[in-house]
Amino acid sequence: MRRELFVAPVLFLTLALAGCGEDPPAPAEGGARVAIEVGAGGYDPARVEATAGEPLTLVFTRVTEAGCGDEVVIASQDIRRSLPLNEAVEITFTPEESGDLRFSCGMDMYDGTIVVR
Repeated sequence: MRRELFVAPVLFLTLALAGCGEDPPAPAEGGARVAIEVGAGGYDPARVEATAGEPLTLVFTRVTEAGCGDEVVIASQDIRRSLPLNEAVEITFTPEESGDLRFSCGMDMYDGTIVVR
């Protein structure tokens, strides 16, 4: 009987915590913050909107070893970062001008677009 009284609350707490997802990324100071999942087929989302002159933080998380998503490149910003499996990697920069900025994998097979307004 005592064991059952102990097991039930522990089981409840374990299930409650397991059901808690991660909080969405918080906005960058004065800017936007976007979570991007890197899977076997590329980036999700592959299109991000930003405002010229405001900081933008992209949070890349590679969720599979399949494909070529182990690195991300934003050539126009001279940014190249490794993406370890299942680890969030934050990239913060301030796009200065309107237009499209391309991001890609290191092999230039996956690509995405940052639309700056």
